[in-house]
Amino acid sequence: MTPQAEFQAAVLDQLRRAPLDPPAQAALLQALTSVVPREGAVTAKADGPLAEWLGEPPANPAQLEFEALRRSFALRHQLLACTIGTAEVNELLAAGSRQTVHDRLKAGTLLGILDQGKWRFPLWQFDADGPNGVIDGLAQVLQALQVSNLAKARWLQKPHPVFGGSTPLDLIRHGHLEDVLVEAGQVGRGQD
Repeated sequence: MTPQAEFQAAVLDQLRRAPLDPPAQAALLQALTSVVPREGAVTAKADGPLAEWLGEPPANPAQLEFEALRRSFALRHQLLACTIGTAEVNELLAAGSRQTVHDRLKAGTLLGILDQGKWRFPLWQFDADGPNGVIDGLAQVLQALQVSNLAKARWLQKPHPVFGGSTPLDLIRHGHLEDVLVEAGQVGRGQD
């Protein structure tokens, strides 16, 4: 396989793993697959929209994977920037003890992300007017999402075409919990 074909295959593999809803992922993969030369196909030179978009393949194939990891870690750091620790959650919710916070985390009524051995809790989930101090309906959505806690945090804050460009959090806050639950039940299904 040529370096360009290896590079294109790696990009397609990353797109298959992208956190897109299934129809968007299928459409993107179909569009890209239609312009990627098939393995063993004879081509005079790498051209076309995909080759133009991708540019030259990296000299070191590991560089592509490293860049993908760098972007993933940058997103992780961005998500963790607006979080608080167990002590602050305990203070906000007047939970009584640190164990109560951990019990709620285990029960799925709070979303926490383990970072360097400590739990971090996204601030956006808390609502002084909500039941138990969190957004009404959050526990149901967390239960419906069958992905890691970090992936849950990403999905809840990301604008989605199926929601008209709004985030699932926006919809939950505006009373559209059922719409979010339908989509949440599909997240992570049929993907690697």
